[in-house]
This record gives sequence, structure tokens and C-alpha cells, in this order.
Amino acid sequence: MNNYYFEPFDIFVFPVIDWNYRFQRPQQISTQLASHGHRVFYLRTYFLNGITPVCRSIRNDIPIVDVQLGLLDNKNIVADQLDESSKKILLNQFDLMRESFNISKAVCIVDLPFWGPLALELQKRYAWKVVYDSMDHLGGFSNVTPYMLESEDDLIKKSDLVFATSHLLLNEKSQFNANCLLIPNGTEFDHFNYSPEKMPEELVNIKTPIIGYYGAMSDWLDTELIYNLASVRPDWNFILIGRLESADVSRIKDMSNVFLLGEKPYELLPGYLQRFDVGIIPFKKIQLTDATNPVKLFEYLSAGKSIVATDLNELRHYRDYVRLASSVNEWLEEIQAALADYQPVQVEKRLSFARQNTWDDRIFLIEDAIQLISQDKAGVSASLPLIMPKENLISERLLARHDGVDYWCLIYEKDAMLYKQTSFDLAERESRFLSRFETDYFPGFLDVESEGNYSIISFKKHQGQSLHDALPHINSSVIELYTFIQHCLNILVVLKEKGVAHRNICRENLLMQKGKPVLHDFGWAVSEQEPFFSPLGLGGYERSLDGRFSDVYSMGKIFEYVNRQHYRTFDWVISLMTMEDSSLRITDLIILKTLFHSALKTTVKDRE
Repeated sequence: MNNYYFEPFDIFVFPVIDWNYRFQRPQQISTQLASHGHRVFYLRTYFLNGITPVCRSIRNDIPIVDVQLGLLDNKNIVADQLDESSKKILLNQFDLMRESFNISKAVCIVDLPFWGPLALELQKRYAWKVVYDSMDHLGGFSNVTPYMLESEDDLIKKSDLVFATSHLLLNEKSQFNANCLLIPNGTEFDHFNYSPEKMPEELVNIKTPIIGYYGAMSDWLDTELIYNLASVRPDWNFILIGRLESADVSRIKDMSNVFLLGEKPYELLPGYLQRFDVGIIPFKKIQLTDATNPVKLFEYLSAGKSIVATDLNELRHYRDYVRLASSVNEWLEEIQAALADYQPVQVEKRLSFARQNTWDDRIFLIEDAIQLISQDKAGVSASLPLIMPKENLISERLLARHDGVDYWCLIYEKDAMLYKQTSFDLAERESRFLSRFETDYFPGFLDVESEGNYSIISFKKHQGQSLHDALPHINSSVIELYTFIQHCLNILVVLKEKGVAHRNICRENLLMQKGKPVLHDFGWAVSEQEPFFSPLGLGGYERSLDGRFSDVYSMGKIFEYVNRQHYRTFDWVISLMTMEDSSLRITDLIILKTLFHSALKTTVKDRE
């Protein structure tokens, strides 16, 4: 078993903004993927003078690595193209990173066409998957050149998957790539729903009502509209938060009821947002903004705020949660109405919608889509000799490549039986764990055998559902959700009683059979009799840098996935299982069972 290990696929982010810029979609997606066990390599948007990459850890709690590549001739990613010599220099640096970080399977998330030729070459060279995340109508940005955009069509066509943030972008990109998925922006609900006790000092002497905006202060911000609104209503105070970039603020900067507060850290934004009486999205109506899915929409709603926005094409899909206006008079009328729109039922409607549109929810869609394109198809040439005819082969996966050795898992189906063939003795190891259990929470195997450099374990085939397909039933009532959670906690109880740590609890390994979850794949499990054998970092959804892992944490991430109704008391208990600081988590299963039972009673009572 030397050198045998499994890793979730790694992620390379080819960004449009640097990590320390305003915290938004690229950083949110990267953080979520890292928290689900993927190593994330986040590139910088500018280059060192040289030919060697510099890699530094960004976070201590989750595996995100800052990568600065080097070039001999500097490139501007929004204006230039990658020439062949520069691409070759960058590819050599990826070779170095593959060796240094032991990377085999990876997915390239590309945010800007500049990176397209590099990512597509990595696709060709290493069979890495390429995902183009189309966030904006890029031609609408004043600093983006048509020259840089020339490679976008090729990137769209050759990407394995395309994400579109808005309906307009979805319609546009899907004409070139049928594998296109709508992934709007989202919110970190708990972050923006929080109200700090202390008011920001800049707001202390500003009287209400406060009409607030935060975000980009760029040329698409309609400062002429803000001037007109502030002129007509001197009793309204307008707060604008954001780094001044290309917006023309000459007419509003000296107005007594307009306050330009500059950029504020992401961590402090909720303190300002909670003091807004109305949140506004005052964009010019142009091609760029019509294709925009504003992240601030979901963040404003997380604070329960009433919102008024320019009548943009994309925002018409959210008209139940935002008031739309075209003229100055309409804006005045809608803001006036929004100021009075704080009846409890309306606030709860906005909060409920925000809870259903979190980055947690988005990442599940993203991960599911990436998993689909990452599945290796049957019929690929493998290092293991086939034990059955090819027509019986239903799955063939390269688990890892290490020190020049490939490690495979092949699954066959024949006569209502499943046969799992793995490199070395992984199948034998799995059989030894499964033989300890006498409950239908785990699959029963029929036979196991070893042949040279591989082993085979066989199972009787049972009808069941993937966790994804079972979601409608699990969420059909709070009772069904509670029942599912109790079953999963029972699984953890059995594992603890047997002294086993599964180490790879994830959605793909939980199947629903006869209404109960069944935990599969014990190839990575450990116990006193079967000790730790893999390199640091494996552990289901937790992949901490020091090698610690927790089945309770990973099961908590499963609960996050299935709680699509976002029952608040359930969310609270789940958060105690998945806190970033492992020393603060609740891992006692008796306590967790009690807390979920209390959550059930509270939820049922609240819904009566």
C-alpha cells in the first residue's frame, strides 16, 4: 500500500481580481471549495519578473494557496493576449507546481479569456477539466480591450463546462456550448444578517432615513441619478461605500446629504448595511449592467432590507424582492414606498429568499456539475487488467497518480452483482472494515479476493437513490429531515462503537436505500487494527493542513447540503458541527442527538 492515497481534485482559479481585492464571487467560490476538501490554487492577476512561481498559503484553516507566476515580459490580463513564448514559460511553472504539490487531477476555473489559451493547453496536456465562469458582459468594461476578448469564443467552445451568472449570459454562452449552467451570485447569510451593537463612527451623526449603496464606484454607477435624487430630497441622506474608480462624482462629492465613505473591509460591511433604511442599486441601464447579477441584491436581502434598483433585465427575474425604477420620478416613488415596507411578513419573505440563495447552496450546484464532467467514462485504457468483458464495465476512475504510478478503481455489473476492482489491496482493506458491521447502514459484501497488483470485492446490487435524487423526499417535511439526520447520527454512533474513522464521508458515498442512508467506500477508513496509511490531508469534507480529520464535521457538511428549507434551528445545530475552529465544535453524538430533537420541537412549534 505504499504511496496509495486519494485526494479530491485540486482547483486552479484563473481570476479576474486578486484575492485581496473586494471579496466577491471568485473568493467566495474558492473558499467554499476549499472548505469542502479541495486544494485551491488562486493565481494573481499580475506577474513576477522571472520564470519561477511563488506560492504562499492564504488561510491557515483551509487549503487555499496564493500563486504568483513569473514572465519575462509583463502582461496586462484585461488588455493583452498570451503569446506562445509566454504560454510556454507559464506551462513550465505548472510542471513545477504539479511536482511540488503532487497534483494529479485538477479543474481550471477561468474567470477571464486572457487565461484561456493556458487553461486549454493544460486541458490537452494533463486532461484537466476547464470551467469558464462567465460573470459579466466583458466587452462593456471600459478597461477591457477587444484584443484580449478575441480568445473568448474559443474558450467557451472548448470548455468542459460554462457557468453563467445571469440569464442573458446563459442565453448568449449556451449558443456556443450546450453544457452551460446558470449559477447566480449568492450571499453569506449569517455574515450580513448580523447586526453589530456599535454603529460605525461615520454614521453616528448622519440622520435617517439613510439610502445606502456599497460596491464598485465605476463608470456604470449612475451618479447623475444620485445627484437628482439627493437634490429633490435633501431630507434623505445617501451613503455610498466603495473605492472610487471610474465613477464621475464631481456633482455629488460636495452635496451635504451625500457621503462618500470609501472602501470598507468585507468584515465591516454588515455594520453599515444594518443602518441602511433602503438599499439601492443605481446602475446605468447599459449592456454591461443588463447582464449583471448583482451580488449586493442577495446581501441586502440577508439583512431584510427593502431594495430599489434600476430596471435591469436580470433584476426583472427578482421583482418579488426588489422595486424597479427607470425615471427619477419612479425612483423617488419607489424609495418612498420602500421606506415603509418593513412589515414583519415582508421582512421574513426577504430573509427567507436570502437563506435559499447562499454561497453554500451555490457551491453544491457547482460541485455537482464539476463532479459530472470529472467522472471518467468506461472504455478508457486502464493500468489494471479487465476481469470481465468491457460491456460489463460501468465505471473506471483514475483515483491518483503518484511517483509515476497510477491507482485505479473499476466497477463491473453482472447478474445483479457489482464487482469493485482496485489497485493493490484497497478492496481487501474495505472488506475487513465492512465485516465488523451488522447493520443495514453499511453495505454487506459477498466475497473478496486478491490477484497480483489488484484486489476485488463483490456486492449484491440493491436499488437505491443518490443523495441528490433523494433531496425532494428528505425535504418534504421537517420530520423527514429530522429522521434522515438521526439515521446519519446513528451511523456515526456505530463507527465510534467499532473504533472506526471513515475519513471520506461525502455526498457520493451516501446512498438512500429503503428510506435509510447507507455509507459506502471504506477504502480510506482507519482504526487501531488498520492504522493511518495515507499522506496528510484526507478527511471527507475536512482536509486540514495538519492532517486532522473528523467524521462529525464531514457529516455536518452533509446536513448543510440536505437542509434545503434552511430551518433556522437546524442550521444552528449544524453550524456547531462545522465551525472553522475545530476546538469549538460539538462532536459528542448524544449531545447532537438531543440538540436536533430540540430543533425539531422548536421548528414544529414555530410552524403551527
